[in-house]
Amino acid sequence: MSRKEAVLLVSRAVSILQVIYVLMEVTYLPVQFMSFFHHVNRASVLDTPLASDAFYRTYYGVDIAFLLVRVAIEVTLAVFFWNCGPWIERVLLPKEEPGQSA
Repeated sequence: MSRKEAVLLVSRAVSILQVIYVLMEVTYLPVQFMSFFHHVNRASVLDTPLASDAFYRTYYGVDIAFLLVRVAIEVTLAVFFWNCGPWIERVLLPKEEPGQSA
């Protein structure tokens, strides 16, 4: 197996792991949306909103936003590793310097 094939294999494996992480993260979305909408729907125009409801609306809103950012970053990394450019090749398996041995 050549150096380039080994790097491509490892890079694709890392990419597949990133896709698995994305799928795991996406499974949290329904629960987060349910919690967010639960606290959004508790607000009433006739009643003063509770401070805890406002806190949880903000909390779950920020939580969903960061979850979506994590998913976007992981998808970007998966694509980046799948394409396996020269920078990834240098990071995963740097060339040995002449006169340097393991």
